[in-house]
Amino acid sequence: MADVARFLSWRFGLFLHWGPCSVIGTELSWGRDNQHQPERLNQSPRDRGSTPRVRVPAALYDTLYKHFNPIYFDADRWVRTAKAAGMKYLVFTSKHHDGFCNFDTETTDYKITSAESPFGRDIVKELADACHRHDFGLGFYYSQPDWRHPDYGTANHARYVEYFHKHVEEICTKYGKIDIFFFDGLFDESKTRVSKTPPIYGRKDGADWWDSERLIARMRQWQPDMVINDRAGVAGDYETPEQRVGAYQPDKPWESNITLTKRWSYGFDEQTKSAEECIRMLLNTVTGGGNLLLNVGPDPLGLFPPASVQVLEAMGRFLAAYGESIYDTRGGPYPSWTWGGSTHRGNVVYVHVQHWPLIEDRLRLPISAGTTLLSAELLTGGTVDASVKDGLIHLVVPTDQLHPIDTIVKLTFDKPLVFEG
Repeated sequence: MADVARFLSWRFGLFLHWGPCSVIGTELSWGRDNQHQPERLNQSPRDRGSTPRVRVPAALYDTLYKHFNPIYFDADRWVRTAKAAGMKYLVFTSKHHDGFCNFDTETTDYKITSAESPFGRDIVKELADACHRHDFGLGFYYSQPDWRHPDYGTANHARYVEYFHKHVEEICTKYGKIDIFFFDGLFDESKTRVSKTPPIYGRKDGADWWDSERLIARMRQWQPDMVINDRAGVAGDYETPEQRVGAYQPDKPWESNITLTKRWSYGFDEQTKSAEECIRMLLNTVTGGGNLLLNVGPDPLGLFPPASVQVLEAMGRFLAAYGESIYDTRGGPYPSWTWGGSTHRGNVVYVHVQHWPLIEDRLRLPISAGTTLLSAELLTGGTVDASVKDGLIHLVVPTDQLHPIDTIVKLTFDKPLVFEG
């Protein structure tokens, strides 16, 4: 049975979009000009402000793998960097919409182990082995759409479906234990792209297009503990809001996948989010009940961009100090609000205050009937005055002891808080 509880306990993971496109710094797949890609450069309102997508002729894009030679790629170093950032798992792009396989498949020569590939090593295998060595969560992204395959979206689409099912079988059976599988189908029932996160991800009509039910049943046999996302036309084990923090849903498994820069893959001149922005993004995610999958695009040599590494290191320092309030917790019981939110583990509640209330300089929180507050501690250093009056907990922290990002108050009760409704 899919181990959703373990997946949610990890809270923070690394998304990796990487492939031959990094040689010229164009966006993965979306930089390939082809008839399957209806999106145009006049971007939708939600895309404005992101990196413009430059079109590369398909005939040129499809030869980039012959020049892709990431000589400094070191799977162990990638995993060590992720662990130092406080991450607990990674998800790597085994195949994106461009059809290039970052693993050794029997189905095509358009792959990293092709005779025409100067690198010639199975990246998926090396990452899987490194994750297993470091006891690190392992996940793989796989795109059902394949804009290069001649049968995809044609009268011979059923033949393409068998091709992609074979890929999934290879990934699930050749690389040891896998914890996460991230599908990425991008079509509605008319088979046209409608948005970055279209409704088809959770609707039954997409299952026929991908023969999803048969495939996922087999995946459950190959990898019984593996969690599978919601982007194959059937309801998955967890939801995947993209490029945004999900809504407060502490009782429903979800994971926000968000880029560290303004794009998914490597670019030569990218704007990187600040460490503070990323820490707040993580806090807003976990207090809402979700995981954060933060994306990095490695460069063509196999290295993480220095600006990305700096942000990851800062997040690692934050989590090394305050990780007990993040890992193995669930969102709530206090809903996310203008001041911040909360996480909990059993009868312990961590109140994450990003913006301390200005009115009377105190935070008021309800306490459930029949529950006793045993202690209050300021995890971020200093003292907190806690009192209970008229069914409310009153928390007061001196202004000079407020943390610049997240003032964390640890509340211990005699039993878990339970609120009606």
